Amino acid sequence: MSPLSIIITHLYKSVPKEGASRIILQDISLSIYPSSITALIGRSGAGKSTLLRCLNGLDTIDSGQISITPKSETQQRLDIAMIFQAYTLLSRKTVLQNVCLPITLQGAALTEAHTQKAQQLLAEVGLSDKAGSYPSELSGGQRQRVAIARALMLDPGLLLCDELTSALDPKTTVEILALLKRVNKDHGVTIVLVTHDMDVVKEVADTVCVMDQGCIVEQGSVIDVLMKPKHPITRQLIDATTGGALPGFISDRIQTNKMPNADIVLKLIFTEESSTKPIIAAVATTFNVCFSIIAGSLDNLSDQQTNHMFGHLWVSCTPNDKLDAAIHYMTDHGVGVETLGYIIWE
Repeated sequence: MSPLSIIITHLYKSVPKEGASRIILQDISLSIYPSSITALIGRSGAGKSTLLRCLNGLDTIDSGQISITPKSETQQRLDIAMIFQAYTLLSRKTVLQNVCLPITLQGAALTEAHTQKAQQLLAEVGLSDKAGSYPSELSGGQRQRVAIARALMLDPGLLLCDELTSALDPKTTVEILALLKRVNKDHGVTIVLVTHDMDVVKEVADTVCVMDQGCIVEQGSVIDVLMKPKHPITRQLIDATTGGALPGFISDRIQTNKMPNADIVLKLIFTEESSTKPIIAAVATTFNVCFSIIAGSLDNLSDQQTNHMFGHLWVSCTPNDKLDAAIHYMTDHGVGVETLGYIIWE
């Protein structure tokens, strides 16, 4: 099947609640391009999984439009496959039979060609030797591999993944995400995945949509969103999963109001343009502003062309009359600067 593209326009979704209705999704507009990997990320209850169910027709929408091309509406349902967190394998069927299940659910008789295709898919996910095993004999990661092979049995143009790694250990998560990227590359399938983990987004996605309270609050390429987050929710998600948060014993001491004899605390955000330049040293020399380093983190993102380094540095300094000029200098040289508040160290 050809990879599918999706255009969502002003989508609204609500559910009945105590004689009224509660809005779950409001004014969702989003474009998903063929053969891309798009991540929907947000806190619990943000509406991510509901949006995914609207895409595959499990949930109806109140208003708006979902356009999936190039297939007709009838054919689209055959072109969409879904992978769940809980694997949803049939315990009384073998691994091979589970992979063949989409064929039998269509009412078609299994042929030798179907069996060979299932065996080929099992080879792709690294489970050639498990064809005759039952789900109870597999690890969680192996079960998820079976679910991926099963999802590919009908050659979908769109693959929807709902928290497919949240029940897995870190090592298995890395393996499953690598497999997902390989599926995207080898099969050209368009992938939309729901996650609450920004590390998953960093590892596999091309585009990220940050959701909160049923709305998309920020969207763009992963590199742009992670390097220059605009919405507070995005910054919270990044801080929670990329080491971008101050230790609590320090953050609890920071006050928003200026205090006598207090140092100012700044968060400096470095991108690939600024991370290799001696900007901190230049500020100290030019403006006589000397920073004490509180904490820091450095990370790396990769797209199809190159690697992108970005990092966070938390610093404190004694305010002086040149501090504003020093901050302007840093922003002019590609460093993001956030004022967090004031702290007294003694």
